Amino acid sequence: MPQPAPAGPDRGTQAVTGFDRGPDPAGLDRTGLGRGGRASRGLARVRVGRRAVLGTVAVGAVGMMAGCDGDPAPAASAPPQTVAVTRGDLVDFTDVEGEFGFGEVVPLRYVRPAADGEAPADGAGGGGLGLVTWLAPVGSTVVRGKPLLRVDDQPVVLLYGALPAYRTLITGCRGGDVRQLEANLRALRMGDLTVDTAFTAATGAAVKRWQRSLGLADTGTVEPQRVVYAPGPVRIAAHALRVGDPADGEVLSHTGAIRSVTLRLTELRRQLGVPSTAVTVRLAAGAEVPGTVDRVGLPAESDGGEPAIEVYVLVADQSAVDGAAGRVTVRFTAQRRDGVLTVPVTALVALAEGGYGVQIAQGGTTRYVAVRTGLFADGRVEVTAGELAEGVQVVVPR
Repeated sequence: MPQPAPAGPDRGTQAVTGFDRGPDPAGLDRTGLGRGGRASRGLARVRVGRRAVLGTVAVGAVGMMAGCDGDPAPAASAPPQTVAVTRGDLVDFTDVEGEFGFGEVVPLRYVRPAADGEAPADGAGGGGLGLVTWLAPVGSTVVRGKPLLRVDDQPVVLLYGALPAYRTLITGCRGGDVRQLEANLRALRMGDLTVDTAFTAATGAAVKRWQRSLGLADTGTVEPQRVVYAPGPVRIAAHALRVGDPADGEVLSHTGAIRSVTLRLTELRRQLGVPSTAVTVRLAAGAEVPGTVDRVGLPAESDGGEPAIEVYVLVADQSAVDGAAGRVTVRFTAQRRDGVLTVPVTALVALAEGGYGVQIAQGGTTRYVAVRTGLFADGRVEVTAGELAEGVQVVVPR
């Protein structure tokens, strides 16, 4: 049977009883008496003088101590405190500090037409100087089909998509950028056109309808400086130019339009930052809302200067975080075990032969059983042993 590891040598006890009793965490010997009082010292003296007559010495010692100074015999020790082995899910969490905001700041760069001062092919009226004439206000949200800025009083329009506008699109063009444009034209109800990779006459007709809605000449041609693609609605973060400045290079910067949490994961925690992973966001006021890892950003540095990566967490219920700002805590599930046997960590006992065990209480007696430990979380530990089952009582410290 497994034995608990001794806390230290107990040579006097071993000499009297003839075997090692193991640790005595409560400070009691097998008579139920404390080791530190006068009675214990009396017993120690008997041990030294009468090792050969074990049974008689033990009984005599008890008699001596019980009658010493007229003190009454000590009461029997209380039964051990026990808890039941339970079966359930064990989850280990990792908390990471983050910052509420609107996600990554993305610069918007305007590329002037090739011929300086020449009006765009789909422009209305004569040539201009290429000046910024209007900017969407900082903090405003721009959605599909609406202008982000105006150059020479011509709109630069937001559309949704992943590909940047990199060429002029006209009838006969083919490619993923054509499909992306057609999807936006259809979403804006500019025609019941087929969304595919071919820029057809139907595509051109939809483009003309769209241009007229913006006050542009209906050329049926879309030049790259006319549109900006983003994954969805954007929020204007800052202006890099002012009205009247030449429109060249970075004009403004924008973020996503929904509140999100930006945090940094060090190399040791990098495996937590997996897109679509469910997390819990704990707000400064104490409320908790569910979130999801949206994406992983560029390499960065943690607050401690360690290499890290930026991770963006989205909260689906935006009403729950309306007005939220500042530092928050994001809780990741680091490890999880479902349907396992667990006991309080305090029930573990270090065994003399190595490893850990628990002390089972059954039928008025206790015995030690070796266990194999698994996940530690929230003050409990996963245990495996052939003799353990749900509901078995194990001893824990009082």
